[in-house]
Amino acid sequence: MAPVLFYYGGEMEFTVDTLLVFCLGFVFALIWNWLLGLGTSVVLIKNTINDCLLIMAKNIQTAYQSNEIKYLALQISEKDEKYIEFQKRVDNEQLVSLQNTIIRNFINSIPPKYNHLVKFGDWESAINYLNSTIKKDK
Repeated sequence: MAPVLFYYGGEMEFTVDTLLVFCLGFVFALIWNWLLGLGTSVVLIKNTINDCLLIMAKNIQTAYQSNEIKYLALQISEKDEKYIEFQKRVDNEQLVSLQNTIIRNFINSIPPKYNHLVKFGDWESAINYLNSTIKKDK
């Protein structure tokens, strides 16, 4: 039996094989690009989470240091010890509230697709996660 020819003279079997290989290559390229994009975005989000945590922790540390300077200034100006203790309690409550708000807003800003990358739910667990990440990187 003679092979069936297209109108331009090529064999039909060769053309079907070529078309099939082209389609499989196209599908493979789509899957490869999707996997590469997914991996790249996961690494990017994870690094962004770590960097943002580091910046937030440094800002809170600066607030604690500023408060300590304020307490020293209050002592130098000979303010009453009860006033200084009251000021410390107020400042501590404000910082705890700030920490909770920062972490809650940060977690809520992560796209739902990447929620599995967030390994913490409050300030203490975030700082523990940051410390373990820093130790692991060293």
